[in-house]
Amino acid sequence: MNREKTLEFLKEEHERLNSVFNSLHREELVQYHIVKAWNIKDILAHLAAWNKELIKSIDSLLDKKDIWFRTKNEDEFNKIQVTLRKSKSVTEIIDEWKNSFSQLIEKIEGLSEEEWNFRSDYKWKSGDFVTVKSFFEYRKRGLGHEGWHAFQIEDYFESDRCACRVY
Repeated sequence: MNREKTLEFLKEEHERLNSVFNSLHREELVQYHIVKAWNIKDILAHLAAWNKELIKSIDSLLDKKDIWFRTKNEDEFNKIQVTLRKSKSVTEIIDEWKNSFSQLIEKIEGLSEEEWNFRSDYKWKSGDFVTVKSFFEYRKRGLGHEGWHAFQIEDYFESDRCACRVY
């Protein structure tokens, strides 16, 4: 996917997630465990951490340095980053998520075509070369990172978890 289409995709997914959590009451952002032990605030904290990590990783890759998540499991990073943000308020997390996303978009927009297409000497586990654009090729059921979490939240609230619906 070229940079313009990637930017459009990322912005659409961000807006989808923004719409999902804006449709909820503030209490619901911390009340329900959507993904294992994570509530919606935790999911947004996780996404903010990854936005910041991707900005750093773009710079590292362009400096011909390896990125840690190429060969390591992200679970520990996710746990640490969510835990570090537990004491923050919902408003602080939302602001961090939105600001980190804006910074990531600015970073991508500021890349030259050469930088966007830069191919490192490193390879993913799949054998494909690591490129800047490959950071944004993650898909799960056709959804990117934020889109997937938006789907998980929507699915949680749409499912009949207590068998309360009367048919």
